[in-house]
Amino acid sequence: MEERKLIIRLSEILLFIVFTTVLFYAFAFSEPLKPLKLILKEMLPSLGITLFFLFLCFRTIEYYHNQILKQKKLNEELNDSLFKLSSDLKIEKLLQNSLEILMKFYEGDIGILSIIGDDLKKFVSTDVITININNKSNIERFEKNKNCVYVTISPDKISVKEENLIKKLINEYGLQSCMGIIVFPIYTEKVTKAIGIIGIYKKKKKEILRDISKIKIISEVFMQHLNLEIENSLLNEKLNYASITDALTEVYNRRYFNIRLKEEFARAKREGYPVSIMISDLDNFKKYVDTYGHPMGDIILKELANLLKYSIRETDILCRFGGDEFAYILPFTPSKEAQIVAERLKSNVENYRFLKEYINDKDVKLTLSIGIATFPEHGNTEEEILSKADNALFQAKNIGKNLVIVYSENGGTK
Repeated sequence: MEERKLIIRLSEILLFIVFTTVLFYAFAFSEPLKPLKLILKEMLPSLGITLFFLFLCFRTIEYYHNQILKQKKLNEELNDSLFKLSSDLKIEKLLQNSLEILMKFYEGDIGILSIIGDDLKKFVSTDVITININNKSNIERFEKNKNCVYVTISPDKISVKEENLIKKLINEYGLQSCMGIIVFPIYTEKVTKAIGIIGIYKKKKKEILRDISKIKIISEVFMQHLNLEIENSLLNEKLNYASITDALTEVYNRRYFNIRLKEEFARAKREGYPVSIMISDLDNFKKYVDTYGHPMGDIILKELANLLKYSIRETDILCRFGGDEFAYILPFTPSKEAQIVAERLKSNVENYRFLKEYINDKDVKLTLSIGIATFPEHGNTEEEILSKADNALFQAKNIGKNLVIVYSENGGTK
């Protein structure tokens, strides 16, 4: 950059010297007998005008040259940003990358991205992604700025409800002390999926507005590509989710169970903690299917899956094994703790009224039998523990059903 400026300055000086020389010889040859002082005196107005126009021309050239360089830099940043966007298909990482990129475009100090689209919320761990929000020095350095510049990109895509959300986030994260706040929606033709808020401390208001006008087109191009990447990521996430999820009950399927079981056992062996496996089965489920029909049987399984999902602990993993059989992985859980969890599941199922929205004249009650085996108490491999949990379940069904059995070489314990 400095080399280019030096070249422009040298070109300006050289051109002025050449023009002065040419002008001097022109005056000298037109009146060869005139004294040098008079020639220089007559040249001064022409030299002044020439200097002014040269200065004007070169300042204009330098201005547009700088604009071209800035635009080139923005285009390069845009290309790098688009490459960065396409480097990760995970929705949460994609959204975080997009916020970082937009902060870079606007030279922001603080970034907030509020996720409001239900399709996005399914695949992210938080509804609000923040960058530099924990850097309290930025917030504490300034008092509330009454003259803060507030700019909204595509304001027609933001509803009244979303405007209230923006105000809440600005107050909650202390952005009202910024010198500038830029709000931008991430949207499709039909719906706004997320709203970004960028806070700027270090720049003057005029610079903020000027920068926005310069890079608005670039950021709009970026947003178009971002929408495409979001759609691609959503499709990828949905395909991944479908591949590991049971379509009927919307809990994990056997494929995911097998993958996660290997991972948990590998980690448990490495770090030395217990892992329990539980397998449950509805008692006499076939009788209910025969009585109420297969559609009602499917509804029972859905209700059961929801009940089990909200009865286990946050760290436990629930999977549908097939039919009315469900399997559970309980990391960091010895057999006695697993038995407590299993008893809670059994009790919740026993006390639940199934099909209450479909059958009003009769209480549909079911019971659950559960078998438990634990690593390393009952074996050293995932196959061995899974087989012994299945054996414990078989014992529970044979003994009398509606029971929790922990595997034992002597026939299991209630």
